[in-house]
Amino acid sequence: MMKPGGILMKYNPEMERVHTAPIAEELAARPEVFVSREEGVYFQKISAVCDRVTERHIHILLITGPSASGKTTTAKKIAHELRERGKVVNRISLDNFYKSSDQLPRWEDGYQNYESVEGLDLDCFRETVQRLLQTGRAQFPIFDFTAGRRSEKTFEISYDEHTYLIIEGIHALNPLLTDTLAPHRTVKLYISVHSDFVDDGGRILLGARDLRLTRRLLRDFYYRGTGAEETLRMWDYVLRGEDLYIRPFREFADAHINSTHDYEPFLYHDTLAEMLRQTDPDSPYRETIGRLTDSARHFFGIDQALVPANSLIQEFIKRD
Repeated sequence: MMKPGGILMKYNPEMERVHTAPIAEELAARPEVFVSREEGVYFQKISAVCDRVTERHIHILLITGPSASGKTTTAKKIAHELRERGKVVNRISLDNFYKSSDQLPRWEDGYQNYESVEGLDLDCFRETVQRLLQTGRAQFPIFDFTAGRRSEKTFEISYDEHTYLIIEGIHALNPLLTDTLAPHRTVKLYISVHSDFVDDGGRILLGARDLRLTRRLLRDFYYRGTGAEETLRMWDYVLRGEDLYIRPFREFADAHINSTHDYEPFLYHDTLAEMLRQTDPDSPYRETIGRLTDSARHFFGIDQALVPANSLIQEFIKRD
């Protein structure tokens, strides 16, 4: 969250509470104004990060957050803003350091564990990053997710005292990785959905975790061809992984960004409601489906065309 004036704050476990009624009223009357204001608020957070690293001459940013938090898009937006300010920026995705799918650890039921830090080739990460910091150049791997293994192709990254590095991924704050960067100064950012939508009496209509699940459902549907039930099956593993591998390290973050845009429950309403209607009534996830269905009744749909092309929210809606 942020204080007035755009000052970045450290993580606070207490959720922000967003009162739904006044949002619904304004979205019904002037949706374009409300959406534009929310986009401006998020840009202020991006700008505040860029102010901090440039004013303090800190050239390495570590960005993490749970699934569907918007961490990758936030990393890209920070990189874009720094470039707009005339800075040289290179972005490193930890996803490129995954081990081959047949080498991934597994949960106790045999399902592949994509969440564990042991799924990363830590030796490769350390060697590559140390070479970059020591020599100014290094070849970085490219992970081919279709093949489930590292590509034979690589790409070169350079680094000097004028370059900003952005390292992004779910394990970006894990000391097994951050220790590689010592003694370089860094800024560590934790991105999450951190708002509960409530009624006038304070009752939660849509919790932060369910908003994030909604994002994941829609993104998987639009861009991975994954149905709701398959995403819900994976979601249990995702949450277990977050509790084990992400949340323990969020206290190390220098600043926290709440990626919630207050118009989101309305924006996703129509597509989500249709997805939920198409699920099996006897689904093993019917409790979650029922909870999301009940939440959706408190919102109405708004036009996705209201969302600017450069919005973080484009990650979770169908792009033309």
